[in-house]
Amino acid sequence: MRKLIGFSCAIALAAAQTPADGPSTAPLFSKNCAYCHGSRGEGGRGADLTTGIYNHGGSDADLFKTIRNGIPGAMPAVAITDTEVWKLVAFVRKLGSAGIGEKAVGDAGAGKAIFEGKGHCATCHSIGLIGGTVGPDLADVGRRRSLAYLTESLVRPEADVPIRYRAVEVVLKNGGTVTGIRLNEDDISIQLRDTSDNLRSFTKENIQDIRHDKPALMPVYGAILSGKELDDVVAYLNSLRGEQ
Repeated sequence: MRKLIGFSCAIALAAAQTPADGPSTAPLFSKNCAYCHGSRGEGGRGADLTTGIYNHGGSDADLFKTIRNGIPGAMPAVAITDTEVWKLVAFVRKLGSAGIGEKAVGDAGAGKAIFEGKGHCATCHSIGLIGGTVGPDLADVGRRRSLAYLTESLVRPEADVPIRYRAVEVVLKNGGTVTGIRLNEDDISIQLRDTSDNLRSFTKENIQDIRHDKPALMPVYGAILSGKELDDVVAYLNSLRGEQ
């Protein structure tokens, strides 16, 4: 019982002394975690930390154990102090709930109509089982992402593109061009999902050029929507909290 009490106190003390988004924690995450988990925890070589769902347990104790000891064959232990581990626990917890507690100023209903109509967002993005797969699923984006992040993703979509959704343009020797998101690439071939949601594979002997991160797949909505329309779309995205 004494160990459990001490353990809980350590969690409370770390949370009280070190805010999850405090200035000392982001560099700690960047140095030790971002290479695999992405600069904002969006995933890449490692798991997406913004989902709030963790394969090895989501309690503070589980997260501490995972960071401190690592995952055999998948993730090395982090060589930092226990206090710094607790700071990372708080930071990771924040990554999975950045939008909770925030209230958007726009009209979510009007934003939903723009999302489904004028914005053509469902062409690339899904909400659950409905929509495309070229872009990330947005079913719980309002819980995972802050209002500032959602706004930036509309007006500067190139600012933060997860590795698995980065664009690629394949220029074929026969003159054809195919654009989509890269799924896999080696010395012999490249596989991608094109903008019509079709899986495509090409051998490099038939390719003239491969352009990574070009062209941008998501429109710059700051040039398409009015200020009010942007607020409304952000309000709609903020309302998407997934299963509660």
